[in-house]
Amino acid sequence: MKRAAGFSLMETLGALALLALLLLGVTASLQTMARSTRAGMASTERLDQVRAAQMYMRRALSEAMAYPWALQERRPVVLKGAADEVSFVASGPGYLARSGLQLQRLAIVGEEGDKRVEVAFAPLAARNAAQIVPSEPEVLIDHVVSGHFVYSGLDNEGNPVAWQSTWPFPNRLPTMVGVELVIAGGVHWPTLTVPLRMDPAATNAREALARLQTAKGA
Repeated sequence: MKRAAGFSLMETLGALALLALLLLGVTASLQTMARSTRAGMASTERLDQVRAAQMYMRRALSEAMAYPWALQERRPVVLKGAADEVSFVASGPGYLARSGLQLQRLAIVGEEGDKRVEVAFAPLAARNAAQIVPSEPEVLIDHVVSGHFVYSGLDNEGNPVAWQSTWPFPNRLPTMVGVELVIAGGVHWPTLTVPLRMDPAATNAREALARLQTAKGA
């Protein structure tokens, strides 16, 4: 008896099994490519966040002004610097340009091993104006394992002050501020060392005292 042309059942099943294996291989390859793409995009976004944080802190700190914004024992305060935060006056980002100079607070906050660097802004209080009210903090960079600020400059007698984790002379600017961070995920953060442009001794103490006392009594 002559055999009919075509594939047998076993041949058809074998072909379907082979096709299924090929489809599984293609699907696995596509999933691997998708995961690699997502990982690459996440890494790129993380690097962009790190660069943006570095650029902002470098610009803001370099533009810190010897502008008194508080009094401490009847002496004007132009910068308060601790290991986990620093407050100073500088021009704000573009969207705050109309608000004039801003009191800026950079702070390292959060739980041990999972910290973040935040920035908060507040328009300066002036004569007959309301007291300084800070905005809600904005996150510059998150998933920070550890970090601190360091300061260097001159004391009130003009003697050099070596790098240290607090700035003991709030009535004058340091000459340099450093930001040291360890970031999760193996992202490298080179130590950020920022020279301040303004003369540390440029504070107008008499004008500052009059302005701040007037604002306080308003």
